[in-house]
Amino acid sequence: MGLIFIALSVSCSLAIAQILKLAENNKMRILHILVCNYLAGFLISFFNSAEFSLLPEFKNEISLWLMGLAILLGIIFIANMVVYSRSIDRVGMGVSIAAMRMSLIFPIAVSLFVFGETIGMIKYAGIILALSSLLLMVPRIKTKNISGISDAWLPILIFIMTGFADSGLKMYEQLFATQISEDLFVSGIFLISFIVGGSILIKRGDVKFTYKEIGYGVATGIVNLYSSIFLLYALKLMPGSIVFPIVNVTLVVLGTFIGIWIWKDSPSVKQWSGLGIAIISIFLLLG
Repeated sequence: MGLIFIALSVSCSLAIAQILKLAENNKMRILHILVCNYLAGFLISFFNSAEFSLLPEFKNEISLWLMGLAILLGIIFIANMVVYSRSIDRVGMGVSIAAMRMSLIFPIAVSLFVFGETIGMIKYAGIILALSSLLLMVPRIKTKNISGISDAWLPILIFIMTGFADSGLKMYEQLFATQISEDLFVSGIFLISFIVGGSILIKRGDVKFTYKEIGYGVATGIVNLYSSIFLLYALKLMPGSIVFPIVNVTLVVLGTFIGIWIWKDSPSVKQWSGLGIAIISIFLLLG
């Protein structure tokens, strides 16, 4: 059953990428779409939560640590998207993608060394191959001229924030899943992301949304929400040190094939070799 949830999470993540790709091709404002996405995700997740059906009788006390985790993840979720977009513009796509993919080290380390998951040597080999394949499949790195230390920090921020976001989901499932449901937890994250994104737009004085942006935002919100929900369900049934590399590598493999089929991408020889190693790593991790 865990593999089914992984497949569903990956499918939703692939849908997010394609929706945002279409939005960019249509010259739409991504931050506006993200704000709508987080509002839609919050509403759907909150009203679908088990706690909502118990209102007003629900009186379970939520720990300050859990609230702090949800708030921090909510800030990181949207901040990471903004930083990632700026990093691509300032230091190049290759460096930015490499930073995001290699952040996989964080949740794997947390799963293995903080929560004491035990896996066999074959799965360790699968993890090493997965990390290697992700590096090989990064587009050719062409770093743009970096103006000042702030730009140089962008890939580092992506690496840290992406890693903490994934690790935070593992922390919830390991420490707080008995306090509140996955739906309520994710709704809290999305609410914070919506507030942060909305505040940015208000500060810019740019709070007008087109119907297309709202439509794309709602569509993104649905698949974005269930990408996180299904990932949490998978973490409940399988070790995080296995779930995270399988999800990331499968995303890259399928995303590459979609790019070839739909967007007419042309992978390099290095990327094709990374693709082959990625497929081998998936079999080792599933073995």
